[in-house]
Amino acid sequence: MDFVDQVRAFASTIPAKLGSIKTEEATKHFLIMPFIQQILGYDAFNPDEVMPEYDANVGASTNYKLDYAIFQNGQPAILIECKRYGTDFKNDREWSQLFAYFMATDARIGVLTDGVIYKFYADLERTNKMDKTPFLELNLLNLNESAIREFSKLTKSAFNVAEAITAASELKYVGGIKALLKKQVEEPKSEFVKYFFKELCPENNFVGQLKDEFTGYTQRAIKEFIREEIESLLDEATGRSKTKQETPIPTEPQTETELTTKQTDFSDEEKEGYYILKSILCQVVEPARITHKDTASYCNILLDGNSWRQIVRFYFNNSNSKKLEIFSLDTNGNKVSEKVSIDNVNEIYQYADKFKAIVSAYQQPQFSNKSAAIV
Repeated sequence: MDFVDQVRAFASTIPAKLGSIKTEEATKHFLIMPFIQQILGYDAFNPDEVMPEYDANVGASTNYKLDYAIFQNGQPAILIECKRYGTDFKNDREWSQLFAYFMATDARIGVLTDGVIYKFYADLERTNKMDKTPFLELNLLNLNESAIREFSKLTKSAFNVAEAITAASELKYVGGIKALLKKQVEEPKSEFVKYFFKELCPENNFVGQLKDEFTGYTQRAIKEFIREEIESLLDEATGRSKTKQETPIPTEPQTETELTTKQTDFSDEEKEGYYILKSILCQVVEPARITHKDTASYCNILLDGNSWRQIVRFYFNNSNSKKLEIFSLDTNGNKVSEKVSIDNVNEIYQYADKFKAIVSAYQQPQFSNKSAAIV
């Protein structure tokens, strides 16, 4: 079984356990120890590999012990601090506790977890002092395929300290740059906009109306550039030429409504929304698996061309009233949907987490062969 599938299969067993987990000990026993054993690949019952209640000799205190230390060549390599499922990690107390253990050992990797969310830390900024920000986060209830593949480097069969630190550094800083770029697209700082202004209008002053106008121009230019790059990459990946018409999507199972609805052209706005969806979902699934089916009333965006696996419907035919119908699964695994109004296609980005959640859910083993009607 592929490692990604292995993690997804493990994650699919978690929801059924959560209702019974009320304490930290239960969290460790039912969630974290199985994760160490089955996913990380370390023998949780071999003290030479995994030591519970590890005494990290933090100052003069003997009351506090690290929950688990994973050993490599007789030395602690990965430190794991566990908290009760549902713990709010926004509180610095949990991080500070792991930070103290980290400084007292030669380990380079620290993990803070509640059995569902795993935050991975390293000492990238100052040697032997754990960074404040994790270089990787894994949420077993909202899996990200790229995060799983990065995380696989910490498993027993692949773990190498030097390589892990190199990968951690790249993940942290590339991720940080991406986050800053996202903030600049959403709300560009004056210095950022001024750079482009001075390149294009060197004789003018960056003040007043020109400053306001150029801020809008900068936001639009970045979004259009990103969309055009995505379109170009997708065209290359599918062998399409930009001058050719959209390649027809292979026939998939259709609902009765779709079979009786007249097919229409794939409009420019629908195409733009489709590419935005692909750019959002490339973090959790291969872009080629996201397909579309256009009808007279709406455009259906699907996973694997399967009409059961609906992600969202675009209602863009009325230029004065655009709507998204966003699909999700309720607690019983039934498909439900909600409609939201948008003013422009770029507002699709606001619902990125919902799209990622439904696509991740469709890939869980219990839904792999499921076919159900919309509630």
